[in-house]
Amino acid sequence: MTARERVTGTVANYVDERVGAAKWAKKNLTKVFPDHWSFLLGEIALYSFIILLLSGTFLTFWFDPSQREVLYEGSYQPLEGLHMSAAYASTLHISFEVRGGLLMRQIHHWAALIFMAAIVVHLMRVYFTGAFRKPREFNWIIGVGLLTLGIVEGFLGYSLPDDLLSGTGIRIAEA
Repeated sequence: MTARERVTGTVANYVDERVGAAKWAKKNLTKVFPDHWSFLLGEIALYSFIILLLSGTFLTFWFDPSQREVLYEGSYQPLEGLHMSAAYASTLHISFEVRGGLLMRQIHHWAALIFMAAIVVHLMRVYFTGAFRKPREFNWIIGVGLLTLGIVEGFLGYSLPDDLLSGTGIRIAEA
């Protein structure tokens, strides 16, 4: 054993006696890591869901979902003086006047796309590998329920800004 290894071992023992990190490391760092990347799709969905919650909370502070008609007086000149819904006006306010607002809208949008894609691909992997069978059928039901909930929430979130795209989506859903 070299002098460097002895010093490192002494420092590690000193820290472990005071912090107790070795017990935690032995317990948590010996977990089995998945063999294939497809086993991480559920985690990708979870992380994108957390990003959705955080960015959605940020956007909620400035969004007004009202349908009342307002006169736009924001910084976007082409729409200055036009009548529009408060929902659309607040969307423009978030995009052009709130610092980091457009970035947060884009983060929220892309996190939603990644969330739905990860759920779909994860459910496909579970289905095609037969991992939905007993004793995991309840997990499968929860996963399909979350996919359905994600589709409904995605449609409702897409309808919030009250722009041409969301109005077209609502008209298609009504048909």
